[in-house]
Amino acid sequence: ATTAPVIGQDEIVARGNQTYQEGDYAGAIEAYQAVRDGGFTSAGLEYNLGNAHFKSGSLGRAILHWERALVLSPGDPDTQATLELARSLTVDAIEPMPTFWLVSAASWWVGLLSRSALIAVVAGGWLVLAGGLIVWILAWGDTGRAAGRWTAVAGGVVVLVLGANLLLRELGVTQPERAVIMVEAVAARAAPAQDDDLTLIEVHGGTRVRLDQRTGEWAEVVLDDGKVGWIPLSAMEII
Repeated sequence: ATTAPVIGQDEIVARGNQTYQEGDYAGAIEAYQAVRDGGFTSAGLEYNLGNAHFKSGSLGRAILHWERALVLSPGDPDTQATLELARSLTVDAIEPMPTFWLVSAASWWVGLLSRSALIAVVAGGWLVLAGGLIVWILAWGDTGRAAGRWTAVAGGVVVLVLGANLLLRELGVTQPERAVIMVEAVAARAAPAQDDDLTLIEVHGGTRVRLDQRTGEWAEVVLDDGKVGWIPLSAMEII
């Protein structure tokens, strides 16, 4: 008996890229999603998924994957530009509320580097710190010990500052839970109940919302313009 060859993630992604170039967007989505379902994701994969869904006519799902790409690679100019264009195509014309400068500064700091780059820099900082300490302890002369001490201090600063950045990102302290509306339209209500008399506004597919609290199958969401309402969790997908 022969064993079927195991197809690697890179090969599946390459197959997805090829089918995308051929105009088979459903096939590209299937390939990319298979990799994602296997437990792997990246900013590039999410971006490609967004492109394929957009070409397939699913704006809401395209925005969802582009938002996920931006989470994995904060500040990426291509993803930001794509999202700005996509949001302009949604039904809901939302003017974001101005952000307090301190919150903006914190978000900028946390998103300064991608996660992989941040991990690499922090790991490098640890190596510099360890190397500096070894030189400081083992060096014979004052010059060598001073060099080791300052090298250790530099590595320690990198670990402390960027390590805190990485910790905040991993804990999601500065990243509120957000979702994208997946249905064509859904009523945002004053309370978590299926009562049309409680309807405040109607929210449409592709709109990004922030989740404040949940109860049962409902979530209280906040739109970027500050409007608040309760929406069923089934109508959205978490970024």
